[in-house]
Amino acid sequence: MTKRYVGIDLGGTNLKLGLVSADGRILHRLTTPTEADRGPDHVLERMARAVRDLSEQAGIGTADVAGVGVGAPGLVHWKAGVVLFAPNLKGWTLIPVRDTLHEKLGMLVNLENDANAAAYGEFRCGAGRDVGTLFLLTLGTGIGGGIIIDGRLFRGTTDTGAELGHIVVQHGGRLCGCGNRGCLEAYASATAVVGRFNDAVTAGEVSSLAGNDEITCKDIFDAAARGDETAARVVEQTAEYLAVGIASLMHVLNPERVVLTGGMMGAGAAFLDRVRHHVRATAFESAWKACEVRWSTLGGDAGILGAAFAAEAFDRTGQPA
Repeated sequence: MTKRYVGIDLGGTNLKLGLVSADGRILHRLTTPTEADRGPDHVLERMARAVRDLSEQAGIGTADVAGVGVGAPGLVHWKAGVVLFAPNLKGWTLIPVRDTLHEKLGMLVNLENDANAAAYGEFRCGAGRDVGTLFLLTLGTGIGGGIIIDGRLFRGTTDTGAELGHIVVQHGGRLCGCGNRGCLEAYASATAVVGRFNDAVTAGEVSSLAGNDEITCKDIFDAAARGDETAARVVEQTAEYLAVGIASLMHVLNPERVVLTGGMMGAGAAFLDRVRHHVRATAFESAWKACEVRWSTLGGDAGILGAAFAAEAFDRTGQPA
């Protein structure tokens, strides 16, 4: 990639932009509030303005930017360039992101699901750069997913594949935000960790965190490390649920690498070791021996880099990444 591309990570709180070099370096950055409560038209205008501001910050004109890649949450239809539905962004149903930004900026625009973008970033210049097949799980408020097969993003028939957080790991189990029951997201996301812990305390289990109305996922992991038995049990079960989901995907895809990213990376090496332990206890030996489960190396930059590289791939080939 000799040209420069802007990658945008569209979040519910912030827009994070980066001007990306050919070797995967973010040359210039810009972060600005999304102001999602003001609706999609306002957010799209802010995105276009942010691209112009980033170009000015870098000392170049928008004419020197070859294209823009956007990683957006929710269901994304690549061919149409449309966000079909983003539950955490007010009013984001059938939003033509690609065409609107192209009209505002006059340059190539590529739209990806945010977890797909992160997966592509890790594949191009992060934890998956040396493999051809991987899947990535984003562990945060929810659980997102991206799949790379033979160096290409897997999209599915309607461009909405790889929703790995909605693999059912407990039939008839906890209610998920998607409306289904028993999804991996309902058990192993940061939100679910807090929910399952609160349920345990409500049921009478003893914890040093009892009575705290503002408990976070980090609080629970910290309490588990201090020896809080209830917190430790919830954390261990979280590792087990993640392992069930990962093992299921290993049996389907037989990947070389599984990359975990998102806010729960703060749980560190000890939690990752427990996930690996349960994967080995659940998956076929041939599957887990051929696959490394590891944390992301790009962290919060994966989405920016992946969005930019996906735009570059589209610009270069006329095909999706």
